Amino acid sequence: MGAAMGWTSEQVKAASMWEFFACWHGYVEANTPQDKAKLTESEADELFAWIEADNDGPQTLSTQTYWLDGDRLVPAGIVTFEVQ
Repeated sequence: MGAAMGWTSEQVKAASMWEFFACWHGYVEANTPQDKAKLTESEADELFAWIEADNDGPQTLSTQTYWLDGDRLVPAGIVTFEVQ
């Protein structure tokens, strides 16, 4: 992955996770056609309705976790937690 971004393996190893993922996110954003990333009008309406909804009380959130195998990220599991 680092080589695709123009980084050497030494630069990847020296970077913090934050630095690496900030660079990776910028690389993906710069190299992804913008037309495919747009929401449809109905998707946008649903998203704004959800954002504006009254979400009082605890909510369960989850995220995928990864581990680094050489130069590849490998899914490790899903972390679920409850927020107030």
